[in-house]
Amino acid sequence: MKNSLKLLIASIVCVLGVSYSLVSAKTNGLDLWMSGNNNNKVIDIQSQKHSYKTSGDVEVAYFSNSSFRLKSPKGITVLVDPWRNDPSGAWGLWYRMDFPKVDVDIVMSTHAHFDHDAIGAVDSNMILDRMAGTFTFGDVKITGIADKHQCVAPGLIPWTDAVKQFEGREVICGGNPPVNARHLDNSMYLIETGGMKFLMWGDNRPDPSPKALKMIGDVDVVFVPVDGSKHILDYAQADKVVKLVKANIAIPHHYLVKKTTFVTSTLFDALEWTQTHEHTLLNGPEFTINKSELKGKSGHVYYFGQNELGSKG
Repeated sequence: MKNSLKLLIASIVCVLGVSYSLVSAKTNGLDLWMSGNNNNKVIDIQSQKHSYKTSGDVEVAYFSNSSFRLKSPKGITVLVDPWRNDPSGAWGLWYRMDFPKVDVDIVMSTHAHFDHDAIGAVDSNMILDRMAGTFTFGDVKITGIADKHQCVAPGLIPWTDAVKQFEGREVICGGNPPVNARHLDNSMYLIETGGMKFLMWGDNRPDPSPKALKMIGDVDVVFVPVDGSKHILDYAQADKVVKLVKANIAIPHHYLVKKTTFVTSTLFDALEWTQTHEHTLLNGPEFTINKSELKGKSGHVYYFGQNELGSKG
């Protein structure tokens, strides 16, 4: 009788433990072991010869906030900066839903902030988190350039003052060597595919080091964090970034998308900045681009507006 009772208690504890683990893992986005997908596609591609320099169509899709998916001519998918609500609760409620369970080959995060780092929520074959260096796979080449996050809020909401309070110090960045905490590091990603160069700026400062700029060189498309509240970059800083990298096309991000994001994020839309440039208002959450379409364009803005896939979960 006593042994049976012990066995029953042990079974209950085991079940509760497993249940807690499942909930905890799912809550933290660490549930890829439960995915029904596998890496068959990766195995096929790694045995083939492809070149990121070969011209072809590249699909660009917007998932709200700063999250984009690129699809190479050979079908390799790269998703950057999926978002989540702040697990600490310190920054309030930003998003109306969880990031959708997207199936991609590679997921990447530019920096360790909740609105960019939900890489565990994505059903991916590979994770490249805050990467520096070069990674080549199939017809995609990714170069991570380590630099620093913007740390002086230029706009309406002085969020960097809140960071000072959280960290308990007045100086949160700058210095030689820099004194910032890890969450104010940022990796920019130069993604080359289809014979084009796409630069994911993340939330990088507007004046990267000369060495970083040399590594980047000239690009075809730059994704720049700008909105009406000037949360990360103000308009002059965003313009400077576009000119620094001599981009043919600039795509704004980190702005308010009402279907996914609450106004408590303090973000505005990016229409005003868009309209100060030659621009195209996209009529959907995806578009396809080819090298030939870049001719004659210099700093031309493609604006997704309220079109996004992040709410399509």
